[in-house]
Amino acid sequence: MPKFEYHDSIYYFKRGEFKNYFQGIYDKSMLVSDALATFREVRYLPNKFKQKMVQQVVDDPSLIGQIYEGLKKMKPQSQYKLAYKKEDRQVELIENVAENYNIDKKHTQAKIVTTHHKDEDTGREFNYSLEVVIAPRKDKDFQNAGQVEIIGNINSTPSIDGGEQYFQGGNYRWTDKKGNNMYSTSLEGMLSECGFNRSLTPSKRRVPSVVYVNIKTPCPDWLGSAGKTHINLKSYQEELANTVTSLAYKIPTYHGIGHRATILCGHHLREKSAQDFLDDFLIKRKSQIDRNPSLKTKDRITQRGVWYRIRPIMISEGFEPKENWGITAQYIARIIKERCKKLFRLKREDLGIIASSRATMYYMGNHYPVNIDNFRDLARQGVAIIVIEKEGIADLLYPFADKYGVALVHTQGRFTEDGKDLIEAAKEYGSFIGILVDYDAVGSEIPKATRTRTPIIGIDKETITWLQQNGYEIKLADVEEEYTPSIRVKDPYLQRYRIELDSVAQKVGAEGLWKLMMYRVNLLSKPGGLDYRNVIHKPTSETLYPVEVTDFLSDLQRYTNNITKTKWEETTTELANVPELIDVQAKNTEIHENLSPIVAKDPGMQLIVTELKRLRELLSKIKKDNYEDAGENNE
Repeated sequence: MPKFEYHDSIYYFKRGEFKNYFQGIYDKSMLVSDALATFREVRYLPNKFKQKMVQQVVDDPSLIGQIYEGLKKMKPQSQYKLAYKKEDRQVELIENVAENYNIDKKHTQAKIVTTHHKDEDTGREFNYSLEVVIAPRKDKDFQNAGQVEIIGNINSTPSIDGGEQYFQGGNYRWTDKKGNNMYSTSLEGMLSECGFNRSLTPSKRRVPSVVYVNIKTPCPDWLGSAGKTHINLKSYQEELANTVTSLAYKIPTYHGIGHRATILCGHHLREKSAQDFLDDFLIKRKSQIDRNPSLKTKDRITQRGVWYRIRPIMISEGFEPKENWGITAQYIARIIKERCKKLFRLKREDLGIIASSRATMYYMGNHYPVNIDNFRDLARQGVAIIVIEKEGIADLLYPFADKYGVALVHTQGRFTEDGKDLIEAAKEYGSFIGILVDYDAVGSEIPKATRTRTPIIGIDKETITWLQQNGYEIKLADVEEEYTPSIRVKDPYLQRYRIELDSVAQKVGAEGLWKLMMYRVNLLSKPGGLDYRNVIHKPTSETLYPVEVTDFLSDLQRYTNNITKTKWEETTTELANVPELIDVQAKNTEIHENLSPIVAKDPGMQLIVTELKRLRELLSKIKKDNYEDAGENNE
């Protein structure tokens, strides 16, 4: 019989489960009232069943449903009854964890929740309790920041892996301390979002901790064919997410805890600076390249990449930034060029270090970083390439760009050398390229950074007039704003006012901004126009076949699948139970060799081959000039 762990309430069973339970009662000579004696609702058993034997009910399955409905006339328990006080149990749980781990009891968080669950779809109702303890560990330090160990339990029984296996595959949703809606599919992922994450800045990581979770429930809906591996979490995931995250946010981080790295300078100890770590890296890097010059290309790294290689060393040696890691990262990237010159009288490129890829191209649904290795290939994309000062504006224009075959490049401000290379390569290949910028002091300077003159398709006072003439309700006063430029500018208007792309988009929408941009592109691309040859291509021959040819090929494929069906099903059965690793390529060859003769020797296929030979002979008799004139004859 199916195993039901709890037999003391009808509300723990779905209707079908209760039927299976009742039919599985071993001693069918028992009275129904005795068989259900453990159920709290047994006193609501209809009178007509009190003197019936189990076998009499099993013989008429409809009676089981009547028992189910009769017992449900007694209301379910409304609250989980604890055999102890919550406060006492929380202390007990913390002590239990402390027996196995060296924990900081002062900052340990524990909570016990009792609640009632009702499933509107199945009618199942039950009470359950949730026990959660999150305990910071004293035996691990800042080098283990963000580390977490999970002990998952159902009814005080640990999971098979000793961790969170019971709680995987959930739909955990909660709100963080800033009011953001958060989501995760696992307990570990949920804790990661709360700061138990090794990829975060160390100061933002939680102190390494152990997490104990125990759900006490009469209805663990076990999943997994190989035993009790995990449960259906639908009934518990909301309470689990809210409880675990509320406690996790209370666990301290390493923010403000000082761990300073020091070095010996002469006969004195001093703090090791970010520049010291960079110098150490550059010296080692130069030594490696001296021994193997090919590393300059094989192991090329960006300035940001240098930072990511240095950062783990800084953490392991206990360095703590004065402000935050982001400021330190910017500082290191900024001084690489200067330190290469100071230490070796070399350029950063001599050590295989290149500028970070700040330009990104969007084309037909894909994003590509623009760098020294790919700028020439990217320069061939699209009928036109529009370089945009702001990433947010590029996001607005993606749908229109796809429709017209246009590539968009956002630069996050001023051009890098790779961005300049892309612009010149596009001109070399004959593509149209233009620059879309704000109408302000900086926007007027950005196009001047290109090596040769590049068309500007940005906004200005005249484009506001064009939008008005083309049906958009927009006034200059709506979009201009007063400002003080940070650089000198000759245009008198820009010395006091500016017009940003964002403000224009706000008034006319993405479509209005796109129409303005296309008007400028069409105007500036004259008289030669736009070259669509690398965007629009000749259809493949298969798509041009008459429907009769396409239907024949489809029928041929179905016929081939049918005559090889039996052998292929035998093969897939074998593939489902392979005792050891096999050579996939060799197996594919073997399968081909097994199926090919079946097709070749099939009488129907032989008849098709004979007819095809006749058609090929007919085709060969058609003169070459008939092909050449076919297009003209069909016009």
